[in-house]
Amino acid sequence: MKKLLFCLFLFIPLVGCENMLPKMGKQKNVVPAWVLSSPADSREWFWGVGEGQELDSAKRAALKDIAAKLRVSISGQLESQVTVDNNKVDRHAHTRISEEVQKTEFSNYIVEKTAQSENGFFVLVKVDRQAFIHDLKGKLSALDGGIQQATRSVDSKTPLERFVQLRRLQPTLEKAVGYAQLLIGAESGGEGAARLRNYESLQGQARQAPTALVFRIETRKEDNDLAEAVGTYLNESGIRTERSQRGGNVLAISSSSRTDQIYGSKMVKLNVTLSVRDDNDRVLSGREYAVSGSSTYDYRGARQIAIQKLLSAMREVGPIASLGFVD
Repeated sequence: MKKLLFCLFLFIPLVGCENMLPKMGKQKNVVPAWVLSSPADSREWFWGVGEGQELDSAKRAALKDIAAKLRVSISGQLESQVTVDNNKVDRHAHTRISEEVQKTEFSNYIVEKTAQSENGFFVLVKVDRQAFIHDLKGKLSALDGGIQQATRSVDSKTPLERFVQLRRLQPTLEKAVGYAQLLIGAESGGEGAARLRNYESLQGQARQAPTALVFRIETRKEDNDLAEAVGTYLNESGIRTERSQRGGNVLAISSSSRTDQIYGSKMVKLNVTLSVRDDNDRVLSGREYAVSGSSTYDYRGARQIAIQKLLSAMREVGPIASLGFVD
């Protein structure tokens, strides 16, 4: 017992002294002031701070920080703008910022400072604001020339020609809208807002163009059920159809079918072709479908199920793409 008490008296002072010893290697890195409060953006520079396990990942994080601030700036300016489309008021919100803005990449940047962090590195970068604006204006000018040329005579076109022309212009308009939004965020009060209004007006015309279309459905008597189903779907989608003998735009519907019987079930396989022609009999688009249906009663019921599958396939891609028009 005496030996045990003696050992305890020796151990207790050592335990108490342990907390008084310096803790080697546990000192935290001091966070630089520029991390806690980065420099304010100016006419010359955008500033961003990022952290990453490696210098390169920290740099990318800093550039994303600049992009995030830029998106907030764009959203704040666009929210106050109002556009009227088809008698509906559409207020721009953060979610309306296009993908072109969200994937912003900066080429004119400088790594200003670096420092070690607990998880790797801090990086402070700055982006040349005027070079960024100049680059955006160059990209917009290149797109704007093509847009103006494509829309110069659009008002004199037939409804189908106008629809096709605006449809083909959609990818260019999407890109131009993204660049114009970026320009609004980078250069407040500049030319970006005026260009954006023009591009969005053209996008509105493109959205409304299908409502001016009228297709004369052309088909064989045995495909009347197909024509009725497709025509009803298009009418519900805002595209008018008719079965008159007059000229105009034609939607030709044709099919070939094969019947079979498996384990008592009636099977019908349909190959359907939709083809759009203008009033000069030029083929503008087309799309083919292969659908099948089965019924325990008769082939007519199996065919109706196949037609319903055709309509489901058309709804999945939308009324415009279902007719073979592509961006």
